[in-house]
Parts: sequence; C-alpha cells; structure tokens
Amino acid sequence: MTAAPDAMPDAIRRAHAAFRAWLFDSALPVWGDVGCDGTAAAPALRGAQEHLAPDGTPARPGFKRMRVQARQLYAFTRAALYGWPGGAARAEGIYRFMLRGLRADGGWACRLTPDGAVLDPTADLYDLAFIIFALSWYARLDPSGEPVRLARRTVAWLRATMAHANGGFANTWPPASGPRQQNPHMHLLEAALALFDTTGDEADAALAHDLVDLFRTRLFDPATGTLGEFFTDSWQPVVGPQGALVEPGHQYEWVWLLHEYARLTGRPTGAHAQSLFAFGRRHGVDPRTALVRDVLTRQGDIVRGGARLWAQTEGLRAEIAMHGLPQAPPHADNADNTVQIARIVDNLLGRYFIDCPPGTWNDQLDPACRPAGDKIPASSFYHIVAGYAELDRLAGGSAGESAMRIA
Repeated sequence: MTAAPDAMPDAIRRAHAAFRAWLFDSALPVWGDVGCDGTAAAPALRGAQEHLAPDGTPARPGFKRMRVQARQLYAFTRAALYGWPGGAARAEGIYRFMLRGLRADGGWACRLTPDGAVLDPTADLYDLAFIIFALSWYARLDPSGEPVRLARRTVAWLRATMAHANGGFANTWPPASGPRQQNPHMHLLEAALALFDTTGDEADAALAHDLVDLFRTRLFDPATGTLGEFFTDSWQPVVGPQGALVEPGHQYEWVWLLHEYARLTGRPTGAHAQSLFAFGRRHGVDPRTALVRDVLTRQGDIVRGGARLWAQTEGLRAEIAMHGLPQAPPHADNADNTVQIARIVDNLLGRYFIDCPPGTWNDQLDPACRPAGDKIPASSFYHIVAGYAELDRLAGGSAGESAMRIA
C-alpha cells in the first residue's frame, strides 16, 4: 500500500530517510567498488565478490555461487532504477559474468571459479530461483528482450527436468539425498512474480499459481498457522525435531509474497497471510528488542535465539504488507505497524550497520545482541535492497518499480 508523502507518519518518514541515506551514501558505493570484481573501466568484469572479510576487504574464497551473483544483479539493477549512477554498469557486468554458468541444456551451474569457469555444474533449485528472479528484474534495464527469453527458457527447463511427481521440484539436478525444502520454492515464487510483473503476460503467472497452490495444500499447517522447512517426498514434515522447525523470517517472507501475489493476480490470500503474520508477531519477535528470532518450533518455543539480518528485512516487508489492512490481527493495527516498522529500521541502522566497516553489516547477532560471524556476506544485500524498496513504496516513492514491460 502506498500513501501520499504528506499522509505518512513522521516515524516512517524518518525511518525512510535514514535508511535511504545509508543505502545510497554508504552501502552502494562500497559494494559497487570493493564488492565487485573487475577493473576501473569494467567494475564487474568478473562479477560480484562472494563475501568480504571482517575488515571490509574481498575475501576471495576461490568460488562464486550463482545465487550470490544473481542477488547482486538484482541489487544493482534496482539501484539503477532508483537512479544510482553506478548501477547499470555493474548490473551489466554481473549479468555477462553469470552467462558463463549457462549450461548447454538450458540449466545453470551452481558455482563458478573467480574467473568464471564452471566449478560445479549441478543445477540447484535455490540458485535457479534467484537466476529467474534476477533476469526478470534486469529485463527492466535491458530492452533487448534477452533476459526475459532466458528467464522463460529457465522456467521451461525447470519444469521439464526437475518437476517432482508429488508437486514442486527436486532440490538439485542431478537429484541428491536429503529432505525436500520449502525455502527454494519460496524464492521460486518470488521469481515467478517478478517475471509476471515485468512482462504482464498471464502465461508467466502460471508458475506462481502452482507454487501458491503448493503452499496452501502442502507447506502450510492450518492447525498452528505455520510454515514448515523440511519435508518428505510426499510433503509430510520429516520425522524428528527437524520436521517441527519454523523460521520466523520465512513466515514473514511468505506474508509479503502472498500479499504480492494478491496484488498482481487479484486472487485473495489474506487468511493465510494473516495466520503466518499472527504467529510471527506472537512468537517470532522479541518484545524487548523487536528483533526477529532465528528458529522456533511450531509451538513457538525458541530453538535458536539469535537474530539474522535477513529476517529483520523480511519482518519489515511483512509489516509493510500488512500496514493498514483490515484483516490484520487486532494487535497489528496501523499505529502498531508504524511503530514496528520504525523499530525494525532502527535495529538495522543501530545494531546491524554499525561496529563494522562503513557500508557493510553484521550479518548475525547472538542471543545477547552481540555481533557474531566471521565474514560479511554479499548475499544479504538482496534482502536489504528489497526491504528498502518496500519502505520506499510505503513512503510514496515510485522509483525502482517496473521501468518497462517486455512481452
């Protein structure tokens, strides 16, 4: 929901201004410089860095995951659409680097060497989701139509090669042992929605419809209002503690996705979004700090009480999605949403974006709210940019949206 700037509560206006200043004045210059791997003339000739060391220098681990390249392609594409002058050149460099991982059969390798040679040709569903997502966004900068053609080709390859008889898709191709996971399906829904939003072609919405049906019939537990993480081949929760795990960040991510699905397709999802949101608010947020917790059980017991950065930005997107909606739970009215939105941004700026090199972040806080971890992962930038984009939309911004439609 977008409101006129003069109707915005002061708390949200201040949060938006502070977040914007950090993103454009500190973060993008850093990640567009040391966060890219290239030369002065071609700043992303070899794509994006996998992660930075704690001192803010490139860590150079000897590999580059395709999911990280795709996430950074999205981040710089969105930055370019907002008018950041370095965004388009970096997005193009990362895009060209990613093409080195395109397999002859239409799939994509999951890991490249730092120079772009294929290191692991396995097709991973999580990576494929982000490739489709990033291509769909990059198409808004590139008028050639090639990114959309590649995105559609990847969707077709995924359906032909990795579709599972019981719904959804295999985790990898060739298949590997282990439980089925909701997480890559969640990101695949985000990718399908981005593709449909870019093209406006109803055929591109088909995958989104299928994945929302999978959520409703297999992933969502109506008895607890929760979303599981690990499943058997027939989409039953795996036996043991792993089958009872709930990640509040993913609950919130689905709240936003269901809201976005309803916005783009006109198909209602409010009841499911409300259930997920209510559980997250009741159990997934520390009332003292407003931090979104890492891992719970379906009953709301804390399994891992730290707080990852990405879960905060997904909490932000969910709060914004539910802002002002009549179906929101009574304890999540407009005023309360406004307070929570401001608290999340305050946490980002005052807990995650400090005590680290300027423009970077602490990716995780331990249960005592102390920074934990030994690296600065580039992968978190996608979450940060996506969270900011929703805050900007709420505050009345119009940039960073669909710049063009390519059928």
